[in-house]
Amino acid sequence: MRKARRNADQVVDSSIPYPPYSYPTPGPNHKDQAYDKNAGVPTTVFNPAGAGLYTPSLAGNEQMSFNIPSQIFQNPAMANMALQYGQSVMGQGKIAIDRELNKYLNTSRVKYYFSVDTTYVVKKLGLLLFPFTHSDWSVKYNPEEPVQPRYELNAPDLYIPAMAFVTYILTGGVSLGLQNRFAPEVLGIQASTALVWAFIEVLAIWMTLYVMNIETNLKTFDIMAYSSYKYVGMIVAILASFLIPYAYHPALIYVSASVMFFLIRSLKVQVLPESSSQSSYGIHGCGSKKRTYLLLFIAGLQPLLMWWLTRHLAQP
Repeated sequence: MRKARRNADQVVDSSIPYPPYSYPTPGPNHKDQAYDKNAGVPTTVFNPAGAGLYTPSLAGNEQMSFNIPSQIFQNPAMANMALQYGQSVMGQGKIAIDRELNKYLNTSRVKYYFSVDTTYVVKKLGLLLFPFTHSDWSVKYNPEEPVQPRYELNAPDLYIPAMAFVTYILTGGVSLGLQNRFAPEVLGIQASTALVWAFIEVLAIWMTLYVMNIETNLKTFDIMAYSSYKYVGMIVAILASFLIPYAYHPALIYVSASVMFFLIRSLKVQVLPESSSQSSYGIHGCGSKKRTYLLLFIAGLQPLLMWWLTRHLAQP
């Protein structure tokens, strides 16, 4: 009994101090591990000998999170997957855009009007400026649609009108610069004015066709093309005004006559079919007169618009 009491007193003896509650101090063999003195949390230290993996600390997690994207794209397999995914997304987007565009505009039809080459452009410019020597104005047709402009000189195109419109704006800027009247905003005003008048002209022709109840083979792009060929003559008139003194009006008269002759002979095939096919179009005396008036109306608009759009650009 006395021996047991002695053992109990020895156990609860407060003279023996308790060790402090903390992580054990690393021994000399623990070279792979370091301790955070502030938090008492072990952090990972890279072991060159490859002793194993350790639990990373918060700083190690942040460093790994920044390295993950670069490691993914350094992997060839992941890079190829990302590239293929991007290409598929772009392909689907292009299909969707083409589908929505085709609802309002037939892209294949637009491509037809820009199917030209250098030979066609040179010959067509010569035809616009010197149409009086041309004899065959008929347009060749495939089973379904007209022959492309690069193979048919008489077919309408939009390439020459588009390039002539841009050249007209630039030529007008040069002419104003030579007269010390150029300003950057003038080009914008000139372009917007020409576009508005082009829209009014096409709308007026369509309204005339509707009011007079005339059925023709002309499409909207055909009217735009034929009515925009006048920009070629306008460029010639502006260039002549500051290259040769007092040459503006003679040049304007000549190019106006050329454009009118060109339009009358070209549109006659579309608006006034030959007598052999008049029965299929239902053309009699009254209908033929209306079509003739339409032809003269389109041709007569050209000199007025050419003068109106070039009068302020030509050298006095």
